[in-house]
Amino acid sequence: MQKRTQGSRLGAKLLAPAAGLVLALGSLGAMAQSTATGQFNVNVTLTPKCEVFNTGGATTAVPDLPLSYTSFQTAASTASTNFKVRCTNTLGYGLALDSASLTDGATGLDLALALSSSATHSATPTAALSALTGNGNTGQTYYVHGTLAANQDGSSTPGAANNLRTLTISY
Repeated sequence: MQKRTQGSRLGAKLLAPAAGLVLALGSLGAMAQSTATGQFNVNVTLTPKCEVFNTGGATTAVPDLPLSYTSFQTAASTASTNFKVRCTNTLGYGLALDSASLTDGATGLDLALALSSSATHSATPTAALSALTGNGNTGQTYYVHGTLAANQDGSSTPGAANNLRTLTISY
């Protein structure tokens, strides 16, 4: 049997607590490797929307439709304006004007409006478009074509009249 020296006893005394610490840390490592999991739902609510917009963002304004006419002119006076509508993807919607045929109160001229998805001018009054489908941020371009029929006399009130029209998006 070997005889222990005082230094070896001191080393043994110092190593004993260190060995206990290593064992304790080893247990903690084993504890850290255990896990528990749980699940939960993320409930997302989407409110579908449609709006008239331009490249700067949402707006409620459709650009004005300027028409000019000279009494008794032999050709119709026509003009068009366009606007974009964006709706939530796949959302069904429709567009409607409050009136497609009217007589201007200030000038007495008969006016026809045609709501269309085509840039090609149409003189046939069209107050509504239906069964449209939203395509998100890209939006879709629509047109309002205006026609003042030929050979109208008008009233003696010169100047311009403002005929505020309303475009409704139903979805």
